[in-house]
Amino acid sequence: MLQQQQFISYSIAMVTPFTMDGDLCTESIPELVNFYINKLEAPGLLISGSTGEQHCMTIAERKQLYQIVADTVPNSFPLYAGVAAFKTKDAIELAQAAQKSGFAGIMLGVPPYRLPSQREIKQYVIDVAKSTKLPIFLYNNPGGNGVQIEPETYASIANVATNVYGLKEVGNPGNVTKVKELLGDKAGQHTFFTGIDEEYAEAYTEQGYTGITSVAGNVFPKEMKQAVNYLHSNQTEKGKEVLTSLVPKIQVLLDAGLLQSIKYILRKRGAPAGFCPPPLMGPSEEYRARLDTFV
Repeated sequence: MLQQQQFISYSIAMVTPFTMDGDLCTESIPELVNFYINKLEAPGLLISGSTGEQHCMTIAERKQLYQIVADTVPNSFPLYAGVAAFKTKDAIELAQAAQKSGFAGIMLGVPPYRLPSQREIKQYVIDVAKSTKLPIFLYNNPGGNGVQIEPETYASIANVATNVYGLKEVGNPGNVTKVKELLGDKAGQHTFFTGIDEEYAEAYTEQGYTGITSVAGNVFPKEMKQAVNYLHSNQTEKGKEVLTSLVPKIQVLLDAGLLQSIKYILRKRGAPAGFCPPPLMGPSEEYRARLDTFV
């Protein structure tokens, strides 16, 4: 049974504005945040995640980003900070900065490229969790990080770290079912996110997921919010219909380069979304013509 949740079920993963040379464009951040709130009607924002190109920033820049965003949003607006880092001490510094800035929660991913063992992942999470009072959801992205947070590891962490309350699973959907079995009666306290928008209907109705940090919401905010509302109010077929209509459009974004496409469209809509730091480039001329149909 679903119990009191620490996180809202739908938020948008915000991009981070960089200059064409790849420098963090701090002066664009307030206007960009207001665009998400007023134009995209985001009910909450995930800052400095994969969509936010977190590892293109220094630790100091990420802390600066947290503070500027927090200073811009209305009181009590839900903000979640991606705090994954190569070193535990950096993740702790980021977690504490997010708490100081007034964020509502933290997303903690595995250190990229370093391939920690399950024992090392557990200690990394516990150390970060001890450093903050904020609720944490873990991010399992084996395709991006090369290592999976096993269901047994998550359950073991949740039994020790009392502020770990969620899992964002973009690897094996079956992991969510397994984690719920392992958690037993405590499973209802946890939120299970996906970050794969087009798969949310199946994830929610069949695989036990309970929320989404949306990437497609950057470009299709009304459709994504509508689909989530349909699914969460048991209007499953209507929700599936909306998401199915987005599949070919999302595929265009992926083919053209996901983050490059999102920032291109946001710029065309008047948002100061900036650019992806090199070596990533803007969409090709061929794809720009197709992306323009979404503006």
